Amino acid sequence: MPTIQTHTLSLSGTSYEVGLQLGHVIRQDPALLSNHTAGMSGFGPAQVAEAAALFDRWCPGLNEELAGLADALAVRPEKLFYYSMTYLLPRCSHVALLSAVTADGKPLLARNYEFSHQAEDFCLVRTAVKGKYAHLGTSVLHLGRDDGINEHGLAVTISSCGFPVGALPYMRAPKNKGLQFWAVTRALLENCRDVSEALACLEGMPIAYNLNLILLDRSGRAALFETLDGRRAQKVIEPDSAQQMLWATNHAVLPQLAAIEPQVMAHSARRYDYIGQQLGGKTGITVPALKNMLLAEYPNGLCCHYFDEFFGTTKSMLLSPADGTVELCWGGEAANGWRTYSVAQPLTDSAATASIQLKKAAPGTYDWLPLG
Repeated sequence: MPTIQTHTLSLSGTSYEVGLQLGHVIRQDPALLSNHTAGMSGFGPAQVAEAAALFDRWCPGLNEELAGLADALAVRPEKLFYYSMTYLLPRCSHVALLSAVTADGKPLLARNYEFSHQAEDFCLVRTAVKGKYAHLGTSVLHLGRDDGINEHGLAVTISSCGFPVGALPYMRAPKNKGLQFWAVTRALLENCRDVSEALACLEGMPIAYNLNLILLDRSGRAALFETLDGRRAQKVIEPDSAQQMLWATNHAVLPQLAAIEPQVMAHSARRYDYIGQQLGGKTGITVPALKNMLLAEYPNGLCCHYFDEFFGTTKSMLLSPADGTVELCWGGEAANGWRTYSVAQPLTDSAATASIQLKKAAPGTYDWLPLG
């Protein structure tokens, strides 16, 4: 069975100091160093200046962190791959459950993240930048965040809304200038205390990625925020709402956007329906039940092993705003174990080995089907 290297990492200090610390870690690994300094053709000083202006407005502190990283790696800013990838491929499942439907009476956010084992960081990072909220989440290009929870209990997860958008030639081209999802996620975690503040921050934020973003906070308020080619829609639920859970896979859920792209990949429809069948209308939902769903193998579950097709479960997570914790299992394998981490406690920098399976998806998995 193939193995992967997983990591935990703690970063703290000013934004520049955090970038410098990260750079010292990256310098120790020649492959990481090459990836982070690859740059991209056509992305030079002018494009960096445009990106920097965007980051200053919507991701304060990111430019200083990138400056620290560039200094540590001894490269010009435009050589940092993060710039060209963030200024504008995941497939995931996630569900927010309010207190009324969980066994322990606490809101929970469960998620699987699918990607390639060769392009995933496999890194959990606790970041405490001076003047920002400390947060705990998994990383993209080490500076971005796929997901996470902050010190105030705001939890954030994302999935692609339709075919993934990005700067690489095999991805869907962005319809507008703006941010990639990993910059959006980190900006929310570092600057927002709850769902209300996060939605206010998102209101004017330029987002190039087509995303399904789920927010959950300690008060038991949750939101699904969707973007599709520059258009937006959102749905909010609260403790007194008739609906007590929200979930998404990889297609538009809200009717305002579903009408724009009335097709869905077969795997996305299957996973979306599976969540509804397992959880819809139920109460007393337990943590073990959610873990079983996350690790049960597709098509009769949410876990996928198609890593060579960019559709392998790299991580499964349960985020608890009330407890300020993340439970994490790497690689879609119960044998790798679930570990609990607290945003209140600094991580110990560490590395470990985890196992994955490499399988091929069945014919029809990626077929496009009419929505509904």
